[in-house]
This record gives sequence, C-alpha cells and structure tokens, in this order.
Amino acid sequence: MAEQMLAPARTAATRRDRRDLVGLVYVAPVMLVLLVVLILPALFAVFYSLLELQSVRPVGFAGLDNYRRVFSDPQMVDVLLRTLGFAVVTVALTLAVALAVAVFLDRLTTGRATLVQILVILPWVISTIVGALLFRWFFVTDISPGVYLLSQLGIHVKPLTDPTLSMVTLVLVATWRTLGFAVLLLLAGIKAVPAEFYEAATVDGASSRQQFRLITLPMIKTSLTITTVVLTMSNLNNVEAPLVTTGGGPGDATQILPLTIYQQAFTHFDFAGGAALAAVALVLNVGLVFVYLRLARWSV
Repeated sequence: MAEQMLAPARTAATRRDRRDLVGLVYVAPVMLVLLVVLILPALFAVFYSLLELQSVRPVGFAGLDNYRRVFSDPQMVDVLLRTLGFAVVTVALTLAVALAVAVFLDRLTTGRATLVQILVILPWVISTIVGALLFRWFFVTDISPGVYLLSQLGIHVKPLTDPTLSMVTLVLVATWRTLGFAVLLLLAGIKAVPAEFYEAATVDGASSRQQFRLITLPMIKTSLTITTVVLTMSNLNNVEAPLVTTGGGPGDATQILPLTIYQQAFTHFDFAGGAALAAVALVLNVGLVFVYLRLARWSV
C-alpha cells in the first residue's frame, strides 16, 4: 500500500529531474560562452593581480603589493572620486531625459512613436566606438559642425581644451549612448500601468502632474530601479567614451577608472597594476549584480 502511494511522487520527481536536465542542456552553450569570455578572464585578472610580473610573465608572488602600489598614487583618489561623480551625474541625467522621453512616447500615436523610438535607440544599437567617434566629430573637435553652429550664435567653446567642458562632453556622450536603453525599459514599465488607474484619477480630478507623481512613478519603481543599477554598471565600466572622445584630457580632467585600467595595462605596460585595478572594478560590479538580482525580485 505504501509503495503504491509513493509511486506517483517518485514519477513526479523523475519528470522534474528530467525537465531540469533538459533545461541545463539548453543553457549549457550560453554558460560555456560566459565561462570562456567573462568568468575565466575575471579570475585570471584577480590571480595576476597577486603576482609580480615582468611584462606578462610571473616571476614571483606579490601578495597585496600591487594593490598598495597603485593606490599609493596620490592621483588615484581623484580618479575614484571623478569616476563616482561621472557615474552619478550621467545616470541621473540619463534617467531624467529617458523618463521624459518615455512619457512623451506613451502619449504619441503608434506611427509617430515608432519613428521617435528609432531615433532614440539608434545610438544604442551602433558600435560604442563608432558612436563616440561620431559624437566627437560632430560636437567636440574645433572644426566640428556643433562648435561652428555655436560660434555663429556668439558662443565660442573648445570642449577638448577646457577641463570642465571636457567632463560635460564625456557625460553627454555617455548619456547619448545609453539613452535608448533607458527609454525602452521605462517605456515598457509605463505601458504596463493599467489605464483604469488614470481613468479613476481623472474622474477624481487629479491633474497630469499629480497622476505622474502618484501613479506613474510608484508603478514603475521596479523598471526605474533596475534601469538605475544597469546604467550605473555601464558607466562604471565605460572605457570607450573617454578613450575616443577626450583621451582622459585635458590633463587628467576626464581620467576615470576604466580608462586608468586600460592605460595602466596597455599604455604603461604595468599589467600587474592594471590587474589590481581591474580586480577592484570586478568587486564593484559583482556588488552591483547582487543589488540588481535582489531588486529584480521586487513587484509593484
């Protein structure tokens, strides 16, 4: 009798195990790619940061000496603060503009909304290097159309020679690059808000501003939070924009952590120091991933 009662449970467990095995087979190729191109290089970076290197050949164990050496540089504090400021300002500006664009798109007809979405998403889907080069050519260089048009209005600026304008330019190119991604996520969140909420608010006499503050923002908190985390991770690892647009200059005005890692390893050929800084960036990114995974469980 007991065997007959346990038989259905065993059959269900067997089916569940078989389903899990099939699922693992499907995700195995993706996990293998992630292991080869992402996880193993990250582990090698941490490993090499603990070694004493000549060129790229290990000649001894350095322990934490590479970390002490790179962080003993008095400019490193400025680099970290500049990186934090760049990320915070860029994320805040991107979210503000993306939220405004998403609300605008939600009120457009389908044809017009599609055209605007294509224009907004275009910088995000093209290569980051190509996008940064296009932005530099059109807005930044002394002979660019953007600088020429401003000069015709009596505004004479040279973004590449002014420290403040260089950082502003870097923020703008990073915002321009990631705006389409933020708009897509926020627009999806806005589209998921039931129309009945707005209809009830209209009947109660709520203005458009009140509806946005009391309905839209609370209902898209999940999309807004996840977008913030992903944008922060993106800007903390943004090496293409400063490398192509400003090169870290003038002076060290736009020298941020990802660019410092690149230059430490491939310009100064200090691979151990570059690996140490990369390990620090890895810790920051892993922390943000855990934040992302936790916030992704939120429900409205």
